[in-house]
Amino acid sequence: MNKHIGCVLLLFGLASQAQAGKIYLMGGGYSDSNTDLFVNGLRKASGRDLASTPNPASTSNCSSNWATTVCPRIAVVTSSKDGYAVGLDAFQNDLDNGNGTVKRGYYNLFQTHGFSPKFISAHVDNYPTHAYNGNAAGNANIAVINQADVVWLAGGDQAKIARTWLRDNGADTPLLAALRVRWNANSANFVVGGDSAGNHAMNSLMHGGGVSYGYLYYKADLPTQTVSQWQTFGDTRDGLSALRYEDNGAKLKGLSFLPASLLSDTHFDARSGRLGRLLAALRSMNISQGFGVDEDTGLLVDTTANTAKVYGSGPVIIADLSAASYPVGSYFKLSGARVSLLTAGDSYNYATRTVSSSKALIGTRYYSGHSDSSDVFAAFETSTLLTRVVDQTSSYNLGVAPAPFYSSAPFYPASAPSITLRFTRDATTRGHYSAGRYTAAKVKVDIN
Repeated sequence: MNKHIGCVLLLFGLASQAQAGKIYLMGGGYSDSNTDLFVNGLRKASGRDLASTPNPASTSNCSSNWATTVCPRIAVVTSSKDGYAVGLDAFQNDLDNGNGTVKRGYYNLFQTHGFSPKFISAHVDNYPTHAYNGNAAGNANIAVINQADVVWLAGGDQAKIARTWLRDNGADTPLLAALRVRWNANSANFVVGGDSAGNHAMNSLMHGGGVSYGYLYYKADLPTQTVSQWQTFGDTRDGLSALRYEDNGAKLKGLSFLPASLLSDTHFDARSGRLGRLLAALRSMNISQGFGVDEDTGLLVDTTANTAKVYGSGPVIIADLSAASYPVGSYFKLSGARVSLLTAGDSYNYATRTVSSSKALIGTRYYSGHSDSSDVFAAFETSTLLTRVVDQTSSYNLGVAPAPFYSSAPFYPASAPSITLRFTRDATTRGHYSAGRYTAAKVKVDIN
């Protein structure tokens, strides 16, 4: 039996934030047909039309008349795209993948899963009107926000979302102010969220750019940029063609719906391992808990209950640095972090820092020995080490992060170190397994 998981602060004058509604964080790279992600997760969170089952073959499940539809009314935001025309095309039209498959446009995607979608037109090329009131376009966008049950931000470039929805000084535009009023109304079923860049935008302060090794190599030294610097979101201190711009990251104000005590990251272990990036970003922002949401996966955060529940096909990796320390060194080092891996059905209470799972508790270990990795930030290597350490006889695994090798400049120096992550099972750690899925709770992680 193969039991591998498989594809497994208040800055810039932040607006007063009362935790009120639900936040749905998708990791990006979703399957159009993932009903657990869209129906069981996002649609049920809206509290509307729960008795019906959408026809997954239909792109006309719901009326477009928001005055009469029983479906959840979803305002689709494509502000992360290059401009209004690109965003409207992504909303209206399916994309031919060129291999006999089609990627749904956002209208058809949400109709398939039983939503009634409308388009928010604000983008980087029109935000001075479309994100402000007092004109027809801006007033229409605000009206849609005021009627929606769900506001969903599509993936793309998170800096473009910040530029569109925030003023130069980081304050809310009238469009964001309208959304925040809905949020602060404490409606139990109002949901705001998004995937990839839209997930990042939920943070009070976003981190972006770079790779895990670069964040560790540069010792979590992430500069903070202003909204007006959105076009060069990255570490620009050595210029735009330097290694630090390519591999380190930067911070930029987000829309501030996720509690400021939390930080979310995306595409977490499928595209490339981002655990190093998240741990270093948490340290840079002085935040103790972070969510790493993987592709085709969602995390429903209920801010009234302080809980987060997993939907979809992949893992969510949760980092807790509340007991961590940071040894001095030539690169970022860490001791005593706790890292958990959750899969569909699992939940996490971020107030009590506890993992809940209905999967069977692992008693007798299935694997003998250990499972080290020579490239811990390759796809799904972190997930493998976390799940194996709770189901093997050895109490620890080692993951090595070599300096990335690039075919063209800029390069890391020959002296760049290989960095080691140690994953340890101790008396605090728990492992669960059922039906091909693992839960790994509170694995100790050190970086040295």
